[in-house]
Amino acid sequence: MIYFEKATGGLRDMRVAIVHPWFLALGGAEQSVGIVAELYPEADIFTLFCEKSGLPPQLANRKVISSKWNNLPGKYHFYRHLLPIYPMLFEAIDLRGYDLVLSSDSCVIKGVLLDDETTHVCFCHSPMRCLYDQYREYLEALPWLARPIFKLVTRHLRMWDYIAAQRVTGFATNSQYISQRVRTHYGLESEVVYAPVEANSGYIDAQTEDYYLSVGRLVASKRVDLLIHACNRLGRRLIIVGRGRELRNLKRIAGPTIEFADRVPTAQLASLYARCKALLFAAKEDFGIVPLECQSYGRPVIAYGRGGVLETVIPHVTGLHFEEQTTESLVGAILCFESEQERYDPVRIQSNARSFDASKFKQRFSTFVDLCIEAKRRGLPWTAISRSGHELTDVSVNRRQVSLPRGAAAKKWDSAIPMDQLWVE
Repeated sequence: MIYFEKATGGLRDMRVAIVHPWFLALGGAEQSVGIVAELYPEADIFTLFCEKSGLPPQLANRKVISSKWNNLPGKYHFYRHLLPIYPMLFEAIDLRGYDLVLSSDSCVIKGVLLDDETTHVCFCHSPMRCLYDQYREYLEALPWLARPIFKLVTRHLRMWDYIAAQRVTGFATNSQYISQRVRTHYGLESEVVYAPVEANSGYIDAQTEDYYLSVGRLVASKRVDLLIHACNRLGRRLIIVGRGRELRNLKRIAGPTIEFADRVPTAQLASLYARCKALLFAAKEDFGIVPLECQSYGRPVIAYGRGGVLETVIPHVTGLHFEEQTTESLVGAILCFESEQERYDPVRIQSNARSFDASKFKQRFSTFVDLCIEAKRRGLPWTAISRSGHELTDVSVNRRQVSLPRGAAAKKWDSAIPMDQLWVE
């Protein structure tokens, strides 16, 4: 990969690596890695586990270097139980000699060990849920004998994850929501680079049909059960596209108006998007690519009003939010939508989706990576470098350069950075 360095006026080759925890199911994070890989066609790609079905199309003919653990059978079912040894597994990935490392992180893979001179840009989908905001839910779901072990393991991982975050050159986040979480848990600023959506391929169909749509992996966190319960109660037709661990449970509760489509060809999925009455989306997502994919076909979205959808679904313009993750709240939102569905303009909805198109992601992400490379070269935090490459005179506080005030100014110190987050090494 060739980069132009303004300060030296020359060109130099850079070895680039892309790191993603695992390619076991094709979701939004994996699609984002595919777009990043297009930007860096010569990059080496590393992961712990890999299945062909979990690779985005852009990686179909690329070499993906997986760990020795990838040869173990049944990895899709046990990889989550390796949580206690994640630090050991990720630190074993050998990235010596790389000039630029791009990590795709919703786990703790940002902790990979690099050369001191390496620029490390982390595209953070989310700080790991079970360590932070969903810690209590994970803990309470465990048998009581396993809870003390989980507490001990996650306490260690939180400390390890925090220290690893401080070594990252720059964080890019997929939404304002995740940017705030990075600030809360790591005390670091980040650049919001909205996750890529192939929005320009969407089209508006002249006809729509009388069904609601759900698209995505069938796992507990997606709360597809709420969609089923709501449509059972209202007698509405619901088509569910996807597969996952919850399929059997969901079929058990599904009424006669619920259809399961498993995986469908791209053209068929496009038609399902373009002809649906609306997409139903009950998950609390960090960003949520599916709601924007549906909007790219001019169709509205009824979504749980938390997380990234607050930035992508505009109430009464591109869809509706329901306030609680309950059947009653979703039923109310569906009835409200049906009372006003004529007001939704497909062209306006599609226009909103296209503002998040992958082409914009590529431009913003590559600009941020170049900024981090320049910051690393100068030994400065990325927040100290302007987009034009000049050093800023008014540098915002960076976690790596905290200086406590002295004298009279010390009395005004407001503990903006909690003392338990000031690390002494």
